[in-house]
Amino acid sequence: MKIILLYGLRRSGNHFLISTILQQYTNYVHINDVRLSYLNFEKYKNIDKNKSRIDNEWTGFKGVECVVISMENKMIDFDILDAFHKIKNCYSIILLRCPYSNFASNWKVYNKNYDKLIEIIKLWKIYANIYIDDNKLIKVLYDEFAVNNIYIINILQKLNINILKINTNEYIQYQDSSFKDENENKKRINDTITSCVYKNDTEFIKLIDDVEIYNLWNIIIQ
Repeated sequence: MKIILLYGLRRSGNHFLISTILQQYTNYVHINDVRLSYLNFEKYKNIDKNKSRIDNEWTGFKGVECVVISMENKMIDFDILDAFHKIKNCYSIILLRCPYSNFASNWKVYNKNYDKLIEIIKLWKIYANIYIDDNKLIKVLYDEFAVNNIYIINILQKLNINILKINTNEYIQYQDSSFKDENENKKRINDTITSCVYKNDTEFIKLIDDVEIYNLWNIIIQ
């Protein structure tokens, strides 16, 4: 059984990445938006599968080919990850998206909720620093993953997955585009505030016009 642990911020392409991974399997379980727990892993690996996908709680995955456990907007606990990394065929991923696209998507989906965006901005900075400095996690840049099949294949190979198909148009629940009706929907690695869909929203720009974000993003895309 392959175990994949995914840390990603909301609206950063979690479900697109998971969809691409799970296309390679017929018998899988996706446990979404939980706090990572080694005790729960040990418990549920011995419980028969009764559903392929579940949100906010654990379910059995005994005998499946692949289990993906995704943590959205969660702090990364490296002590827990160290326990998982002792398991054969276990991989952990950190997923990051261009901050301006990620923030704009949250701004839209959560109806310009100030507190939610502040939370995402703080977490994005933490994730970005881990993305830059940590070598234990497999790093996935959504902006590249969404448009580059060679990059996709490279990531799947890092997960030791025998690639069967890559259908980037395959629909998965919750995998809605951030801006289906906007010309800005093209993914850009060098996305900046000036090309952001909310570039004329002064409240939004005031929140995200941050030199730390700018510098972290430039390091990541170098």
